[in-house]
Amino acid sequence: MPRSTITRQDAPPPGSWWSTPWFAVLISLTLAVPLLRPAVAPLIDIYGHLARFAIDARIDSSPYFHQWFAVQWRLSGNLGMDLLVAAAEPLLDVVETTKIALIAAAVLTAAGMLAVAKEAHGRIPPSAFFALPLTFGMPFQYGFLNYTLSIAFAFPLIALWMRLGRGRRDRLRTAVFLPLGLLLWVTHVAGWGAFCVAVFAIELVTARRAGRGWPRAIWSAGLACLPLAVPIVIMLAQSGTASAGVAQWFSWLLKLFFVAAILRDQHLGFDIASVMLLYGLVLCGLRGAGFRMEARLACASGLLFCVFLLMPGMVMGSSFTDMRLLPCALALAILSLSPTTTSHRHLTMIAIAALAFLGSRLAAQTVSWARLEDRLQDQLAAIDHIPRGSRVVALADLPCETQWTSRRMDHLGMMAIVRRDAFVNGLWDIPSSQLRVHRPEAGGFVYAGSQALFAPGCRYDEGYDLQRALATIPYAAFDFVWLIDTPRVKWPTDARLRLVWSTDRGALYRIVHRASE
Repeated sequence: MPRSTITRQDAPPPGSWWSTPWFAVLISLTLAVPLLRPAVAPLIDIYGHLARFAIDARIDSSPYFHQWFAVQWRLSGNLGMDLLVAAAEPLLDVVETTKIALIAAAVLTAAGMLAVAKEAHGRIPPSAFFALPLTFGMPFQYGFLNYTLSIAFAFPLIALWMRLGRGRRDRLRTAVFLPLGLLLWVTHVAGWGAFCVAVFAIELVTARRAGRGWPRAIWSAGLACLPLAVPIVIMLAQSGTASAGVAQWFSWLLKLFFVAAILRDQHLGFDIASVMLLYGLVLCGLRGAGFRMEARLACASGLLFCVFLLMPGMVMGSSFTDMRLLPCALALAILSLSPTTTSHRHLTMIAIAALAFLGSRLAAQTVSWARLEDRLQDQLAAIDHIPRGSRVVALADLPCETQWTSRRMDHLGMMAIVRRDAFVNGLWDIPSSQLRVHRPEAGGFVYAGSQALFAPGCRYDEGYDLQRALATIPYAAFDFVWLIDTPRVKWPTDARLRLVWSTDRGALYRIVHRASE
């Protein structure tokens, strides 16, 4: 069992500069640095989200979108960034709003983590800064925007929950978290779920500290979390109108990969070494070797990890639902740590080591995103040659999903929707989404998957390659074929395709229609 502490020291020792509010604010702001240069952060799914935001914002003003799309807003647990972008649309375009929102989410996540640490320990331990790079964990890299925003809300809300609980202001907490819990669910259901698991664990430990046995403690924790249960009623009421989409149970090899790949970016050795360092710190806390663990946060971390192990990979149409919980679980474990030493010199050394780790991760992230953006901009030059309202088949040549690095081209074709009011294949087919697509003439080239071309042996459908895709395109339903990140040796020689733009690893072809088409 971890060696835990229940004591709080509300006043930091003299000279503890890392515990001061101004320093916490300053460090939280550094999380914005990697996101400042890219116009669009090079995240895997972000281009699909931007396309949906653009359709939502311009469905009534665009002369083209109404041919293919319809927007039917409904209450659901996946609307956070959508609502934010829609609210800002009169002042900012979707790309600008998304960039600002992502920067704010990164900063707020870091600030929320430090607030949780302060509330748990009474001050910010020098080891807490080791947790901040988890802001840019795998869910962020995948571009799960609504989930990212929900986690940015969840950490400050955990700190607020603990603060109100410490003051025994139960009625006030109930009144506050009835709307806040619903808001968190609307932002993203998985973020709401992670928050509920964390605060249940916190209340469970609190009840045990009060001397209650396990049955009474579990009952007490459940009652404390009742204000968060309103979304459950909504989901039950909607259960007959949307597909649950639960799949991928107990994929143990994939879960093991996720455990090792929490900080997966573009540098295999550095990413693995970084996460091993974090696991090493948690192990030290579990063994009481130089660190102790605050019981409430340690329990929250452990319970989230158990949920990760038991839950399926797809829930309600959202992929990698289990993986999304891991950075939160590890962050809470790191935030639960506090050094056992009282030596100011040793505490300062821990703070410097944690900040050096954070700085190295931020530097690597800044460089990798800058390089990725340059490659993406090279491909996006094709959009300048696509007329407004065009119908485009985008085909992206992708590395194996098991390859550590990603070129982030999976949904890049969606930017033609954002910039040219075009129709592009590769949209997500999610029952709970407000976006509806009507293009029966496009056949299989409507939804996500039709744009993704993997090398043989990389995916479940090994027969779906560029040659097969080009052979099955309903050419009469499209105006252009856009090959993304595709080497010249793979480019087609087809009389129906006229090259209008190219770069070393990309090409845009106009489809030559027969008079009868």
